[in-house]
Parts: sequence; C-alpha cells; structure tokens
Amino acid sequence: MPLQKLHNLVRVIASVYKGCLKLNWQAARVDSCKEDLVPMAKEKTATAQTIGRQELSRRIAKQAKLSQKQASEVLEATLDSIREALQNGDEVRLVGFGSFKVRTSAERKGVNPRDGKEIVVPAKERVRFSPGKELSEAVEKK
Repeated sequence: MPLQKLHNLVRVIASVYKGCLKLNWQAARVDSCKEDLVPMAKEKTATAQTIGRQELSRRIAKQAKLSQKQASEVLEATLDSIREALQNGDEVRLVGFGSFKVRTSAERKGVNPRDGKEIVVPAKERVRFSPGKELSEAVEKK
C-alpha cells in the first residue's frame, strides 16, 4: 500500500478512535498506543468562548455607558469586595445571579498516587457558588 494511502487510512481510523493510534513513519506501520493513551480534549462549540476581565470590563463599559477604564475599576472593586467579604466569612448574595459562601470541607482519607499509601487530606476552606434561579433559567433557555 502506498504511503499516502496509508496516511489517509490512518487519519480516518484515528478520527474514529479519537487519537488512540500513533504512526511509526519509518516502518510505515500503525502501532497501538494503549499504554500512551491520552484522551483528546473536548472541542468547544463554535459559540463557546472564555470571557476574561478585559472583555468583561469592555462589555460593562458598553452597557453602562462608561469608559473602559471606569468599567475596569468598577469590576476590580466588585471582585475585591466579594473577596474581602468571603475572607471575613460573610456570604455574598446577588439576587437573581447567585451566592458565594465559604464552606469547610471535612478531613478525609485519600491515597497517594505515587506509592499507593493511605493519607489524610486535611480539612480545607473552599469557596462555593450557588447559581440563582434566574441565572439557572437563563442558561437553560440558551
């Protein structure tokens, strides 16, 4: 089989098996890679994108008719206020959006992946976000 046909065949097989095959081009053969198997990342849909602080402040500026600098300052002040409240142990509740609160996870037993020995994972404070009803409904309708 010519190398180009083999290459095309491998591409088809690899797309079906989501990258679970690797090529050894010098020997012109396909080797399975179960031991080297790395799952492919899920592709984002065409409409999904990550919104960062800069884009968020740009959108706030446009909607609130502020300069981008003012919107950025408002966003930073808001995030700082939420951070401070959580550090003080307060709950931040934004009606219609959701609430942030600090929860303490209990101490638990775990396994060290390097040596398989049982370890104790200490209790830890974590931030928990619970979406509000309106936010949940808005995401559902999308």
